[in-house]
Amino acid sequence: MRKREWVRVCLLAAVAAGCNESTGPDGNGGPITPDRSEVAVLNSISGTLQQFNRIDGRLVPFGRDIQLGAGFNGETADFLQDLWVTTSESPGGSQVIFGSFSTGEQATAMFPDSAAVDPAKPTVVADASGTLGALVPARARDGIYIAFPGSPTAQLLIDGVGTFPERAVPAGLYIVSMDGNLDDEGDGQPIGPSRVVLHEFVSGSYFDEVRLPEGIVGATEALALQENLLFLAGGSLDSVTAAPAGDGHLVEIDMASRDVQDVHVLGGNGVSMEPGRNGLIYVVRTKGPGAAETDILSFNFSTRHFDRGPDNPIQPLDRDGSNLSCRVATSFVDSQVLCATYETASQGRLVLLEATGEFIADIAVGAGATDILMR
Repeated sequence: MRKREWVRVCLLAAVAAGCNESTGPDGNGGPITPDRSEVAVLNSISGTLQQFNRIDGRLVPFGRDIQLGAGFNGETADFLQDLWVTTSESPGGSQVIFGSFSTGEQATAMFPDSAAVDPAKPTVVADASGTLGALVPARARDGIYIAFPGSPTAQLLIDGVGTFPERAVPAGLYIVSMDGNLDDEGDGQPIGPSRVVLHEFVSGSYFDEVRLPEGIVGATEALALQENLLFLAGGSLDSVTAAPAGDGHLVEIDMASRDVQDVHVLGGNGVSMEPGRNGLIYVVRTKGPGAAETDILSFNFSTRHFDRGPDNPIQPLDRDGSNLSCRVATSFVDSQVLCATYETASQGRLVLLEATGEFIADIAVGAGATDILMR
């Protein structure tokens, strides 16, 4: 087994609260002092991973910012208990960066020949021995790699998965790859519908493909739950103005029969999709064709219906009551919503909202906030 002495990982995934225990009251009736963070925010421009807790209706920083290195430009991350992982692209070669929330230590894996592969969102997985690593789609190489914290080089696991693989998630005995099916050597427009391809987990061999309807384009994110898969087809951009075309969809797939169960129209472009702690799925979407402003939809994976749909979205509100646009959103168990705003030249904000969108509190985060991890 590969040694992972630098990272403290709780292998009992059922312990939802994490590996550490709360310190509890201070013995004099004082407040509980958290010994771990509840939330982490990835800042793609500042190159930091910041940690926070919600305490008495406020968002409070936890520990120091985790620095991800000069030139960091990754936009997505994943985690399991104490282990986090993200990716970055640079002229000197793409990187898979692993780290520990508790110790701050990091380890980096490069791609073969120090290639620039345009890595997409990583997914934490375990190999047969229980060692944690990450699946990483490589958009420029049309393949899926696997990387481990103690290995300096990522390994090619599946080759030729499509023209623009955006996501790879484990689902039972299979790895499901989401191919955006874009012309990445031309105008970046969809060649056809997005593709959902199944490969055998152990061998990486092709197994089957789910055929999607025409118009389902721009696949970016997927969530697997038992024998069902929910994926976000974010939609397309105008070939001239690059404005959102407003053609995003949320697609349900029965993995047992490998058939499309349902297709839900978003009424805008899908920007992000995150699971909430309350069991709902939160989709940030643009407000229709050509719109830059966003609102939030919530979807119930169990009932297969929107909780707040395109005709009744959650409109985030700022402190002064004006509309607030989020880049990514999720929720706590009590359905209070977390929204991260995206700023390129200044600090963004992590905003705490009521379930219906009203402002509660906020705190500054780095520039380019693109992902929220609910620990």
